[in-house]
Amino acid sequence: MNGAGSVRALLAAATLVAGLAPWWLAREEGAKSFPGFLMENGTTGAATGAFFRTVQVNTGSIHAKSHSATLAELPDGTLVAAWYAGSGEGAADVAIYLSRRGADGAWSEPVAVMTRERVQADLRRNVISLGNPSLLADDSGRLGLLFVSIAAGRWSGSSMNLAWSEDGGLTWGAARKLTMNPLANLSALPRNPPARLVGGGWAVPVYEEFLGKFPETLWLQPRGKDHSAAVSRVEGGVYVLQSALVPLAVDRAVSFFRDFRPARWMSASWSDDAGRTWTKPAVTGLPNRDSGLCAIRLPDGAILSAFNDLSPGKRENLRLALSEDEGRTWRTIATLEEEAGSEFSYPYLIRTADGTIRMVYSARQTKILFAEFNEAWVYEQAEAAR
Repeated sequence: MNGAGSVRALLAAATLVAGLAPWWLAREEGAKSFPGFLMENGTTGAATGAFFRTVQVNTGSIHAKSHSATLAELPDGTLVAAWYAGSGEGAADVAIYLSRRGADGAWSEPVAVMTRERVQADLRRNVISLGNPSLLADDSGRLGLLFVSIAAGRWSGSSMNLAWSEDGGLTWGAARKLTMNPLANLSALPRNPPARLVGGGWAVPVYEEFLGKFPETLWLQPRGKDHSAAVSRVEGGVYVLQSALVPLAVDRAVSFFRDFRPARWMSASWSDDAGRTWTKPAVTGLPNRDSGLCAIRLPDGAILSAFNDLSPGKRENLRLALSEDEGRTWRTIATLEEEAGSEFSYPYLIRTADGTIRMVYSARQTKILFAEFNEAWVYEQAEAAR
């Protein structure tokens, strides 16, 4: 196909997407319910002294790139981390790696649980690379793994897949492709922690990168032995993506967005109907230089965010900030990393059953670092920052 033919084909595809979008969104709206967010235990952690610890998960890694880590807790307290690694983003040797931390506190040797060859065999379709994992843990000990496979091009040519493990991530069943949009299931990627739903399932923050960048919610809800999948739009346009979804109550939530407009401030949107509709994103006072962020709600209602502050480079630091008004205003309380010319990125925060805050993130996109700290340490830092 010549250049003019390629342009005509692209325009035709764009026209088809535009024409199908209203039908598709209406179809998906009817295919899902909005049961409300399952609010986690509001009790604080054990009354211990303030602490903060950090360690590298992928010690001894030989990969040129290790990035986009995710974290989950199993019912027995085991922590599971996953990320993608290989010679470079979009490379054929990229695989999804997984490590577990048990009662001894040590992270296991990372194991490739999804490779290009395996996923290609599972899906029976061409796969050129993998990326962006996200873990889903339920009360039964069953563990889900969302991840993307790229069939053509880069992220805009990706599809989202789901696989399940019945033994805490030691072995995995076959991956299956999720249908996310009406045109070849292109470009739907997970990024931040899922929110659990009343009655089971998850609301998973995802985003699109095909013919624009915008955030969506993937609704995974129980259906027989598996889960149904449906998607709803959080915001259109082409300036926010990679939402961090934070439930505030059963029917209320806030989402924070990576924002790539020139102003470089984090944006936020609120929902009062369990995620069905969202307010227009509003700029907050927290910097965001087109970089991934994460946030969680603490038992007293405050929201803790991990983000990249302003610096000469794009992601030369990683800081924590606290909001006491549901994300409208923020106060920076701690610096976790800062090094000129380096990069610390894609923080992923969870709060585990014992009240401890756990986080994984990338350092120079080669190291996967794990940090754990308690609320006493958070409020100690907040007091010192006043």
